[in-house]
Amino acid sequence: MSMAVRYGRHFETAGVVAEDLTLGVQQQARQALAAIDTLMARAGVTKDDLIRVQIWIADYAHFDLVNEVYDHWLEGHRKPVRACVESRLGGCLIEIQVFGYLVAA
Repeated sequence: MSMAVRYGRHFETAGVVAEDLTLGVQQQARQALAAIDTLMARAGVTKDDLIRVQIWIADYAHFDLVNEVYDHWLEGHRKPVRACVESRLGGCLIEIQVFGYLVAA
């Protein structure tokens, strides 16, 4: 399985989770987003290239906590569309997937 694929102008990650599942939801979100930053850098993709973000959280009561981390991560960048839903995640508190489209391939 690939963690990320860039094909021409299109970029997509798999669902990314934190490495340390003992952490709280904000720390897990930060770890997942840091991993996404690494995947994007390897593919030559920036946050401004993102067009969609999908987030799954194990408990919708964590929505505002996740938004704090997410808003900070995108600070100063264009905001892609986003969906955030509650889901049974089998041990992790959050999973994030991003999609991008590069203006210049």
